[in-house]
Amino acid sequence: MAKIIYGVSGQGFGHAARSYETLTHLKKQGHKIIVLSYNQGAKFLKKDFKVLEIPGLGLNYQNNKVVYWRTIYDNAMTIMREGKNWPKLYRKIKNFKPDLFISDFEPLTAAIAHLEKLPLISLDNQHQLTNSKIDVPKKYKRDFITDSLIVKSMVWGADYYLITSFFKTKITKQKTFIFPPIVRGPVARLKTRTENFIFVYQNSNFDDLIDELQKIKGEKFVVYRNVSGNKKVGNVTIKDFSHKNTLDLASCKAIIGTAGLSLISEALWLKKPYFAIPVAHQIEQTLNAINLKKMGYGDWSEKISANKLEKFLKNIPKYRKNLQKRPKEDTTALYKKLDAIIESLV
Repeated sequence: MAKIIYGVSGQGFGHAARSYETLTHLKKQGHKIIVLSYNQGAKFLKKDFKVLEIPGLGLNYQNNKVVYWRTIYDNAMTIMREGKNWPKLYRKIKNFKPDLFISDFEPLTAAIAHLEKLPLISLDNQHQLTNSKIDVPKKYKRDFITDSLIVKSMVWGADYYLITSFFKTKITKQKTFIFPPIVRGPVARLKTRTENFIFVYQNSNFDDLIDELQKIKGEKFVVYRNVSGNKKVGNVTIKDFSHKNTLDLASCKAIIGTAGLSLISEALWLKKPYFAIPVAHQIEQTLNAINLKKMGYGDWSEKISANKLEKFLKNIPKYRKNLQKRPKEDTTALYKKLDAIIESLV
């Protein structure tokens, strides 16, 4: 049994969703855990785990683009504003007397682990950029260099790096291991079927989305976005994030969304063709989109357009056929490795 501080990036839902599965596993193993998170991560995880809310450091998005100068400014202001709370938070962590730290792309957790000279495990997908060899088109080399520096600055010096990804790359750093993605339990247990609508997840602002969807005649779209209540605009039904969306995931005929790992992983698990719109300048999402197309599971575009979507929709039977050949890989190997690492460190 170990005492674990588990840091979770609170930006978006993906980090918290996969961390929930890992935290549940660790809890079943008898470990005592305190979670450090913020925003959506803290709100989601505090229902089932002890959570200390921390200042959130993350990326700033505007119109489906990462704005680096705003990111730096916002993070600096957060550190200054929350400075008075650091001593109290640090005392709570010290009093817990942790044996080790695990970070899902949460920098404060890594910093405290180094300060306390205690073991650190990194469990995320971002370090695939820095700890493995990835083919990056020349057009995106600048974004790759920038994002790699950001990843290195967020979580560094871990004793082990456990990376989740739906595509394989050659490992270049010691004590680094790549595993299949973590799919949240409610999705993994779904029974799928195919109905005549497209599931759209708009967790980043791409302004022309609704207008472009309405140009596609004969298709129905269900869009989840940050709105209050539900409404219908022509062939588009708009729902807010608070509604249960797993049933729509299970019954749609295809999915449209940004190119974050979590939703793509769920689409692959459910055998749903995927059209990706990566957040601009976020190379991790661009590489996800490129590999999604390369593997024959869907298509992608830097900008949403009715013409590109119509091409994707015509190819759904081909994508579905390729998806049927993809094996479902669960978390058995990942958690076996994680358990062994914890046992060796404590």
